[in-house]
Amino acid sequence: MIPSVLGITDIWTYLLGTVAIILLPGPNSLFVLSTAAKTGVRTGYRAAAGVFVGDAVLMALSAAGVASLLTAHPPIFMVIKYAGAAYLGYLGLSMLRGAWRRWRTRNDPAAPGASQHA
Repeated sequence: MIPSVLGITDIWTYLLGTVAIILLPGPNSLFVLSTAAKTGVRTGYRAAAGVFVGDAVLMALSAAGVASLLTAHPPIFMVIKYAGAAYLGYLGLSMLRGAWRRWRTRNDPAAPGASQHA
């Protein structure tokens, strides 16, 4: 029997989960791959660095015990939650506006990026 180290009670389950997390592509790796495929390797490296910084911030906040702070003070959690929801709403509306603009100018030959058929 292996003693519990850092909360690990079953080493084989931990190793299996670790391998699955590392090998299976998730949203971060798909974001980096699609960014690199669309705009080049240099931008892909920047996207990977952004993902790394974001994950580092999350790990630092977790280690600092921010979850305990948010549990102890629900108003702070509500402010963060609603600010995040507002930001996601803004992103969604921006995407819809961009799609609407592209849809309206799809047959306009004067629009930038429109294909010219002779």
